[in-house]
Amino acid sequence: MRAHQVSRNALKVSRALLFAADDSRRAGLLPPDSAKTTEALLRAAGMLDDWQVRVYRSSRLRRLRSWSEDKLLPGATTHLALRKRVMDDETRSAIEAGATQVLVVGAGFDTLGLRLARRYPSVRFVEIDHPATQSLKRHAIAQIGPPDNLVLHPADLAETSLPEAAEELGWDRDQRAVVTTEGVLRHIAEPDVADFLRGVSEVMGPGSRLLGTYLLPDAQGRPQAGRLAGLGRASRRAIGEPMQWAVTREDLASLLTEIGFQMRDEPGHVDLRLRYLVPLGLDELPLATVEQILIADLA
Repeated sequence: MRAHQVSRNALKVSRALLFAADDSRRAGLLPPDSAKTTEALLRAAGMLDDWQVRVYRSSRLRRLRSWSEDKLLPGATTHLALRKRVMDDETRSAIEAGATQVLVVGAGFDTLGLRLARRYPSVRFVEIDHPATQSLKRHAIAQIGPPDNLVLHPADLAETSLPEAAEELGWDRDQRAVVTTEGVLRHIAEPDVADFLRGVSEVMGPGSRLLGTYLLPDAQGRPQAGRLAGLGRASRRAIGEPMQWAVTREDLASLLTEIGFQMRDEPGHVDLRLRYLVPLGLDELPLATVEQILIADLA
């Protein structure tokens, strides 16, 4: 990511969440209050105005967006909504099982920390993100009103290791924690992935939980990106946020086991269709599968 540039992908994801919230079939899939909080955060950051909201909600643009999604990556909006939902549900579950601190790595404009810090005032929430993106988010949260138990810490993890960044915060490595890496692993170069995951394990006490997402590889081992994947990968490189790593579930499970994690693979937990759509009678919704959910517990 470029040094002084706010993450364009982070903005894209947060705005896509607002599209999902205006879809009657998908709105209920999102975490509670996530759309409302995201809109407030983007407005406070100066990244969302009334005219943009009107455009986003216009039937013409919604039809165009649905058409382009069907052509490029069917089910992308549903996947995004459920990706946010599973991160939220699993974090809440871990807190209720005894986790006392939550570390959100590469949070972008995600609102998990902001929302759950208010719900769980005795739990410490920390976000570590690239300085350019986090500076804008910090400004926005200051206007909304930051919870006392939420800390935003700027760090470029391409230059500073996660344990080093955590050390600067006085993070307690012995406490049970939740670490979320949603959308992060794809941007790490393959030779650095194992070191990053080892760094994650070093800041977690026994019984902690790692949450995240990862991309599946295509036949050539490149990150999948739907139809016109080459164009998608090229556009990410052009904005300085390339997709660098993809992995099969089996290879990821093997890597995590070496580090000390037990990767959960029960369909009821990691298969978003079975976990959410089928019980809600929404199995007819298309669901993108190029990205998978990572849930792993530290022994």
